[in-house]
Amino acid sequence: MTKLKSVFWDVDGTLADTEMYGHRIAFNNAFSEFNLDWEWDVQTYAQLLSIQGGFNRINYYAKLKKTDLHNSILEKIHERKQEYYKDAIYSGKVPLRIGVKRLIEEINTNGLSQYIVTTSSRKAVDALISKHFKNGLNSYFQGYITYEDVKQHKPHPEAYLKAINVSGINPERIIVIEDSIPGLLSATKASLNSILTLPSFN
Repeated sequence: MTKLKSVFWDVDGTLADTEMYGHRIAFNNAFSEFNLDWEWDVQTYAQLLSIQGGFNRINYYAKLKKTDLHNSILEKIHERKQEYYKDAIYSGKVPLRIGVKRLIEEINTNGLSQYIVTTSSRKAVDALISKHFKNGLNSYFQGYITYEDVKQHKPHPEAYLKAINVSGINPERIIVIEDSIPGLLSATKASLNSILTLPSFN
């Protein structure tokens, strides 16, 4: 049996219930600030999760609603959304999923490496990790791939292929922890084995 050497973690929905209690509310706050009459309820947002990346999600919805917004405006909305999200994280409104912190600490204690592989932004990842892990990202994770590091988002395998390259570890010795079908497909296309842990709204 091949010995496990590394764990690749997705973030949103995997490390924490960020989607419904963090990102969704942050999007709605940003929309209100820009006087958009958009309100993403749980059902709507669950459907929009098939669109990877926050900016892409806003752009998709604008086209769906036939709202003509220049890219510069879309970027500003996304920037404000990220600020609202960070506020939600730092105020303690987005807890880690049950057992996640203990598992990360046990993996670290047993000498396995850990990497973050997400299509969320680096700012969002930094906020979540710094809130819940006293010594920050580098205390438990050897590296991370985020939205800014890839051109193709999940279910495309680019993020996981980059993580494999950065880690230098044989894919047979890596396990992925994901929460969604796009994430699972991304890992599978990169020839990685995965554990799928579904969020509460699925």
